[in-house]
Amino acid sequence: MKILKLIGLAVVCAGLSSQVQAAPKLISAMGKAATTYSMFVVDTAKTLKAGFTVAQAKTALQTELDLNTSAPKLTACFVTGDLNITPVNCGNGAIQFRNADFYTYNIPSNIPVYPLSKALKSLFLETQGANFLSSSTNALGQIIPGDTTGRVVNIHFKQRVAQFGMLVDAGQVGAPSVSGIQFLVNRQTTPIQLLTGGIPTLVGVEDTAGFTDVTLITSGEIGSTTEARAWIADHFAFVPLAAF
Repeated sequence: MKILKLIGLAVVCAGLSSQVQAAPKLISAMGKAATTYSMFVVDTAKTLKAGFTVAQAKTALQTELDLNTSAPKLTACFVTGDLNITPVNCGNGAIQFRNADFYTYNIPSNIPVYPLSKALKSLFLETQGANFLSSSTNALGQIIPGDTTGRVVNIHFKQRVAQFGMLVDAGQVGAPSVSGIQFLVNRQTTPIQLLTGGIPTLVGVEDTAGFTDVTLITSGEIGSTTEARAWIADHFAFVPLAAF
């Protein structure tokens, strides 16, 4: 009997150990329960001139996004400016990018913007995000405008999530600004997700144990003169653990 109890205890401990050691994995698509954010700036002056309140314009924008039948279904994340705004907070804290890690970025990229209707196009500016600070000129030592290198990005979620992902622009064909991204979740790192210049790629992470924080670490090719470990991103998405 004692031997059987010991065997049973060993099986339970092995099961717990396997749960603890389960590693987060890379994903290239989000689950059906994902909420996907895209950032927009309201032009208050034009909105008021058009006879709307800011609240009415925001509601109209979200209604238009909800009517879109193509994937992903977008939820508006309203930010106060299209360049160098930090921190970025979407969904009343559903996704929180840490201050000075991540900035709004409205300079042309390879990520297409959402085709708003004529009625709303003049009232809103869709912006994206970047892991670097922008400036109008390249100062000494700056590989990218405003920074010497892209930053490590830390993200916090208000609720426990099972998946996080985003659409990433790695720079231009033949001259990428970053080689890959890996995720740090629950003190474990994923393999590096390789990126290709000129091709926006959805990169993401999944951990069935759930997580409230994730760190995005970038990698560049050794000896490269174009890779500053800098990226631009949009379509920030998560799947709550409860809905996974």
